Amino acid sequence: MDFDFTRRQFLATIGAGLASSALPSLGDGSVVRKGHLVTDRKINIACIGCGGKGESDVGAMSGENIVGLCDVDFNRGAPQFQAHPEAAIFRDWREMLLCLDEQIDAVVVSTPDHMHFPPAMLAMELGKHVYVQKPMAHTVTEARILREQARLHNVVTQMGNQGHSNEGTRLLKEWVEAGVIGEVREVHIWTNRPIWAQDREVPTDIRPVPPTLDWNRWLGVAEWRPYCHGYLPGEWRGWWDFGTGALGDMGCHTMDATFWALNLGAPTRVSAHVEGGSEQSCPKGSIVTYEFPARGKLPPVVVKWHDGCCRPPRPAQLEEGIEMPESGQLLFGSKGTIMDGTDYCENPHLIPRSANRAFRAHRPPKTLPRIPNGHDQNWLDAIRGKIAAPCSNFEHAGPLAEMVLLGAAAVRARASFNWNTETLTCDNPVAQRYIDKTYRAF
Repeated sequence: MDFDFTRRQFLATIGAGLASSALPSLGDGSVVRKGHLVTDRKINIACIGCGGKGESDVGAMSGENIVGLCDVDFNRGAPQFQAHPEAAIFRDWREMLLCLDEQIDAVVVSTPDHMHFPPAMLAMELGKHVYVQKPMAHTVTEARILREQARLHNVVTQMGNQGHSNEGTRLLKEWVEAGVIGEVREVHIWTNRPIWAQDREVPTDIRPVPPTLDWNRWLGVAEWRPYCHGYLPGEWRGWWDFGTGALGDMGCHTMDATFWALNLGAPTRVSAHVEGGSEQSCPKGSIVTYEFPARGKLPPVVVKWHDGCCRPPRPAQLEEGIEMPESGQLLFGSKGTIMDGTDYCENPHLIPRSANRAFRAHRPPKTLPRIPNGHDQNWLDAIRGKIAAPCSNFEHAGPLAEMVLLGAAAVRARASFNWNTETLTCDNPVAQRYIDKTYRAF
């Protein structure tokens, strides 16, 4: 795949809504801006998306210098606008990044899924460090390009899968690497999502756009449609053009510990069982099966994701009287089973309880560095040069997001396919349509 052409085509698209002189040197390969460390002052941060998750993301950066805030809905953004009266306020992230350019060190992206890639891409082209909410992109191709652009521009990156900074995530990896449960050949991961509406008909009740909302900018690169009840504020997650369903919402959280512990990388085959849903609407439930080859000394492994109405089987190792958790993961090894019943791998333990009690006295040593001040501070510490890189930088987050988004493509296509990670191609033409996408100029 020609990533340079994709990058130039994309930048031409997002630049279409601005004056042609606004992007004089971006996208043609003649200028490569590099990120710089900030060691002697507060970090100048611009935030894109200030409502919903964006509210807490802006709040997490409030100890730094917030120079710009952008939201397409000034009503949703108002609390953060008021909390940071010194910040310049924008509706269009392109205008903010270009107008404030030299004032910005780093950018936080907290938009709906379909608009993660566009501002993150432009920010990196401008040499800004970026923190992007999960999943870091809307398609596999976007995730791959973002990882390569982070390398090119030498910027500090982090995806918002906060569980990667947890103690439990590190314990799970240490236990697996120490051989506590032997060879792992089967994993089940599940979530209680969706907790929003899915498996729906496309809305037809056209309504006036709220006066505080710029609907065109909210749609961004997605195909134009009239404003209807059923998209906002959080229902966008259930529509493929904007979200990535339950898998996209929670996969980068709940799959992360297993992905890291087993060094999964890219699957060679992906299959989907789907209940409900349509070309437009995410389903009421799905099971995605990933098949991974041997990785060094690690054997081949099958990872199964379950969401919505498609629940995983209850493991025989779980005693009667103990409820199956609403979300979690199960790693079945040749010598034992690890279970975690949380979204973020906060409580890994062996099952049954007798095995866990015996294990407590013989836990392997802690070998991995811990994250002392949390996920957001981890990113800021790297921008200051205190650490080499954040824990979920795009070198880790990119392949994880690709795995998640491959599953979303399989669910959307209701397909099984063999996957070639080098060429970003599969042998199912329907699924291939969802590996990349086109962009609307807005």
